[in-house]
Amino acid sequence: MRCPHCYSTATSERSDRTTHDYRCFRCRKCLRGFNERTGSVLTRLQLPADVVFLIILWRLRLKLNLRDLAEILLLCGLVFPHKAVRDW
Repeated sequence: MRCPHCYSTATSERSDRTTHDYRCFRCRKCLRGFNERTGSVLTRLQLPADVVFLIILWRLRLKLNLRDLAEILLLCGLVFPHKAVRDW
């Protein structure tokens, strides 16, 4: 995997994983650590990417409003404000 900081290909995979089970890497050139999501638009999300994509799919395909999506996911055990869906 290419380092998102210095774009070097001299990286090594570490044995640990993030809380959302993403692989961690370390660059041998700049000595910085990163994971599979570093440098993407999903970097700062607190939910796994598949959950966010599912919510966006429901929003666009089923034409659900923001409050309905928040209520549906509340039934699944995920608690967040409806404004978070608007930001995604």
